[in-house]
Amino acid sequence: MRRNTKTSAVGLLALAYRASAQVANTSPSDGVTFGLNIPEATAASSDAGEIFFSISAPSSYEWVALGQGSGMANSNMFVVYTSADGNNVTLSPRTTSSYSAPSPNDAAQVTLLEGSGVSNGVMTANVRCSNCNSWSGGTMDFTSNSGNFIYAYQSSGGPKNDDSTSASIRQHSSEGVFNWEFAAAKGGSSVNPLLNTSPSGTTGGSGATPTNCRQRPSGAAATASGSESESSAKPSKTASYDDDDWWTGRPTARPTSWPTGAPWDKRQSDDSSLPYCDTLPNNGGANSGVTTISSSEPNTKKHLIAHGVLASLAFVILFPAGSIAIRLASFPSVLWFHALFQIFAYMTYTAAFGLGIWLALPVSGGHYIDSYHAIIGMVVFALIFFQPILGWMHHVLFKKYSHRTLWSYAHIWVGRIAITLGIINGGLGLLLAGNSPDGEIAYGVVAGVMWVTWVAAAIWGEMRRKKAAKLAEQQRPEKLTGERRQSDNSRSDGSDTDLNGHYRPAKEQQA
Repeated sequence: MRRNTKTSAVGLLALAYRASAQVANTSPSDGVTFGLNIPEATAASSDAGEIFFSISAPSSYEWVALGQGSGMANSNMFVVYTSADGNNVTLSPRTTSSYSAPSPNDAAQVTLLEGSGVSNGVMTANVRCSNCNSWSGGTMDFTSNSGNFIYAYQSSGGPKNDDSTSASIRQHSSEGVFNWEFAAAKGGSSVNPLLNTSPSGTTGGSGATPTNCRQRPSGAAATASGSESESSAKPSKTASYDDDDWWTGRPTARPTSWPTGAPWDKRQSDDSSLPYCDTLPNNGGANSGVTTISSSEPNTKKHLIAHGVLASLAFVILFPAGSIAIRLASFPSVLWFHALFQIFAYMTYTAAFGLGIWLALPVSGGHYIDSYHAIIGMVVFALIFFQPILGWMHHVLFKKYSHRTLWSYAHIWVGRIAITLGIINGGLGLLLAGNSPDGEIAYGVVAGVMWVTWVAAAIWGEMRRKKAAKLAEQQRPEKLTGERRQSDNSRSDGSDTDLNGHYRPAKEQQA
């Protein structure tokens, strides 16, 4: 009798813990579910950062991720995929400074809890994070009313089946941003509030009774009446993972967490009679307190590509080509061709510069306005802003004095510095964006060849200019004290027009 009393007391205590632990759930896509619990201690102090969250998705997916923040840049991400044996999960905390391949985050203090694993075609990670209130790219105050989160997953290609937390992953097939209200997630002090819990609804405070339901396994489709329909169609594993690689960082960081919890099927043997959460009214309360934010990341990626293409076009092709033309070309109106061509290049870079500033600011999810790439980009833009004025002054004064002035050298050397910095900054931009090595090599080869060609044209042009000036000096007639010779005023064909503004000796004196 005493033993039964003790057992009952333990059971009641466990039940109290379970009831007081508020777990808010959201299911942004069929089969993909996230849960969140903010313990009472964390909810009461902005200095506390311990939270519990769960991530689940069909085990046929390559990976699924949840992150803190409003965009990929500087977010605190947690990527989950199946372990090597396919029976457990690997948790990989990652972060990135831009919309690029994230790398492992050694600073994340995370632990996989009991209930993590793979069961009934679903992979689940129950996670305790001890420092999720602050990370290298941002902070989150769990005493506030809500916070922004991102999610993403790759549903094709088959399960990842990898134990490494630094495994390369392909670009997401779906992603989104949402705002999560914390009221439904606050409460409790359980060591694992995610075990045997389900959506809590929107009722605030402790003591809320969770709605009993189970997550839909992979391959099970929902119907209007809530009946089950099993489908045998499952994504098949592709023969190669090289296609469309994007989150392909190959970091060397030491793994920060490994699957240690008991497989999920230990707690799933007795829930087969429960309904699927997505068949209950309001999705079982799963999406209550969640506001979907229109994701800007697909557009951000397009803007990033446009920025890179326009800036590269300006500094690798247009600016050098216009400079080469004024040095080597000799057709009529070459001066105006040079001026208009460089103005077009300037307008092209202005568009790229505007996109770059937008991408670097928090409004787009970027936080790297103080990066080398952004700073050099602003310096280059300031330099070329004055080039049209310097070029015009160079032209006017050269016509007046027939030789270069200070304005001439300013125009020439500012242009040379700007083009060189612009080409270098393109490479820095590729590194910042986490581009593939092949892309970086291709840019380096094309930009390097163009830069060498441009420098060679500048050297050749200077040599030709000095040679022409020396020849003109040799052909200049000696100063006469008396009346000027007819040959000094005439062309060789007998006309009285100077040849290209220079005097030339008579035919009989040319020998």
